Amino acid sequence: MMPSTSPSRRRWAVASATVAILLWALVAHLVDRDIVLPGPLRTLAYLGTMSSQWSTWEAIAATLRRVALSFSSNLVLALALGMGAGFIQALEEALKPLVTVMKAVPTMGVILLSVIWFDSETAVVFVTTLIVFPVLYSAVLSGVHHLDQGLIQMHRVFHIPLFTTLRRFLLPSLRPQLTAGIASGIGLSMKVVVAAEVLSQPGTGIGTMFQVERASLNTAGVFAWSLVVVVLTAGLDLLLAALKHRGEVSHARS
Repeated sequence: MMPSTSPSRRRWAVASATVAILLWALVAHLVDRDIVLPGPLRTLAYLGTMSSQWSTWEAIAATLRRVALSFSSNLVLALALGMGAGFIQALEEALKPLVTVMKAVPTMGVILLSVIWFDSETAVVFVTTLIVFPVLYSAVLSGVHHLDQGLIQMHRVFHIPLFTTLRRFLLPSLRPQLTAGIASGIGLSMKVVVAAEVLSQPGTGIGTMFQVERASLNTAGVFAWSLVVVVLTAGLDLLLAALKHRGEVSHARS
């Protein structure tokens, strides 16, 4: 079934992207002002110029490093606290107000306060933690709540080692919720990191380059960097999908 539906989905995705690009080109032609809305060709031409500059790759590498650092730390923290809260009711109740506040706090307010409180590097990690952690924590907690209680009791009765329980039972059982949370968290991390970089202005980064292009009124540059973010996010999603598929295949074989 998958081979027949996958090409159809790809065709719809290509058709949708083509229509969007054609509309973009049409509106840009009608506006006829690059400073307001550069067309696709103008944006791609500037993107080509960017790709030949070492500073572009430095900025991309710096942003990806911040995304990896903040996301991995959030994932480890969410796994530890989410599994702990799933098995310990008191811990879940203690964390509930904190997680609720983290979900409700305005992103822009967090970014502005972090710029005041921390240096540019720490501010990015702090903002991403406050925004992304609740997503991952909720996914882990939901997964723990849906575990088979009979199997949990069996592990306790037979005194199965904790590491074996984690590797053979807990983590595989949490895979659906955790995969969905990771998929949402990675894209969200990218957007939050870039937004934080725009205001905190670290030495280099995609957000810093956004600010540089805006200051020079280079709208094509802003569009080009937006395309870079879209491509990076799509690439991370594809990588996650490939890893998920590989994990499912290896799990089925075992």
